[in-house]
Amino acid sequence: MRERSISGMHLLYVDESGDTGRHNPENHTFVLCGLLVHHADWHEAQGAFRDMRLRLRMNFGLPTEAEIHASELLGRSPHHFKLGRMQRVKIALHVLEVIREQGMLTPIRVVVDKRSAAEDLLSAAWRSMLSAAKNKIDNTRHSTCSSHGLIVICDDHRTAPASSWLEWVKSELDIGRLLADQPFGRDSKASDFLQACDLIAYLTKQTIEPAGFFRQNKSRWLTKRCDRLFNDPARSISIK
Repeated sequence: MRERSISGMHLLYVDESGDTGRHNPENHTFVLCGLLVHHADWHEAQGAFRDMRLRLRMNFGLPTEAEIHASELLGRSPHHFKLGRMQRVKIALHVLEVIREQGMLTPIRVVVDKRSAAEDLLSAAWRSMLSAAKNKIDNTRHSTCSSHGLIVICDDHRTAPASSWLEWVKSELDIGRLLADQPFGRDSKASDFLQACDLIAYLTKQTIEPAGFFRQNKSRWLTKRCDRLFNDPARSISIK
């Protein structure tokens, strides 16, 4: 019998880009992105985001408490936070680099083509997200902790799956032994992890359905940097 990995307690932060409506002719994609972190690594990961915030304040004058909300940071506003576009692009690159440098953070993304997905979009996306997280946890051995579990934190509780569906999928995925309680919502202004999820979800959607600045060639190095976070096929799931 194969020895089971000692996985430890993990936290999964999740945010979305796009909506689940099927009738918008300009919006065919729904994206769900997550960052998985072991609880024993949480403080170190948070410290890396805190150090990044200090660098952004020093280099760009961005207040440490400012919410890095991707659609505003990289949207049409010419001077969001009183910063020019290329300064804001560099801020986004700083966030991506912090995610990339931290081996303790596992990015996961699910991309749903709303035109062809047969089942409920949110349910399909969450099934894939939880399945990927479970696979990662089951194949991870942490040196400092043997207790196991999964806590899910969403940017907005509306992002989370319905409790009735969750009870069914817990059994289907055999994730009931891991998942601690229902996913819960938290204000993204208070979480660097959720803001990072928001950024990678937004950039993923812009890669597929670019708008505004992202239709220009000079934006591609930013979306390509995001794509590199998902070189492992197990971290990037497409539903069609």
